[in-house]
Amino acid sequence: MAFIEIKQFKKVIDKGKQSARIKWDDKQQTIFFSRVNVGYGCKVFFICSCCGENRTMLYLDSNIFKCVNCCTVKPYRGIQNTTKGGDEYLGYKMERFAIKVGIGSFDYPFDYLQHFCPKGKHKDKWNKNLSIMQALENMRTQSIFFNKIWNQKTIQSVESGKNKYLKCTLLDLKEKFIPFDNGFDIQVTHKNK
Repeated sequence: MAFIEIKQFKKVIDKGKQSARIKWDDKQQTIFFSRVNVGYGCKVFFICSCCGENRTMLYLDSNIFKCVNCCTVKPYRGIQNTTKGGDEYLGYKMERFAIKVGIGSFDYPFDYLQHFCPKGKHKDKWNKNLSIMQALENMRTQSIFFNKIWNQKTIQSVESGKNKYLKCTLLDLKEKFIPFDNGFDIQVTHKNK
């Protein structure tokens, strides 16, 4: 499910605008901002077009962006009743990451060869994001074939780009099973007795 976050509109908000027009496919919508005084200044929110509540995220539902409470399909339904660290969970993480970095929709299994760097995007950053997506697909595939459940620290190390196996080539990430569990440093602190 597509979504927008308030931080994506920082430039518009900094100019003091009260609204912004967003366009997608052949649709468009005007979204409005509200400013709330807080102890350290002002915080900006979206105003939900359905209920009028202040929100930091809006979701695309029935061709209109609205808050989570007004959506007919709940955005987090895709992660409910799934095994944390399993294949469905990783698929959900991949879809969220793809939206966040601009890869957009994709078919399973994810294949980096299907996603060319768009004009105007920084190629190194694009390739890093493709590596993360391909690594998540590698993990998802291992979950499907070997019933592997990944721990949360491993998933976070891949999502944040800090797992050492992300330095593998995209082809290796696509074709070889990688032991991502061993790809991050676990820091242990010892308590003095």
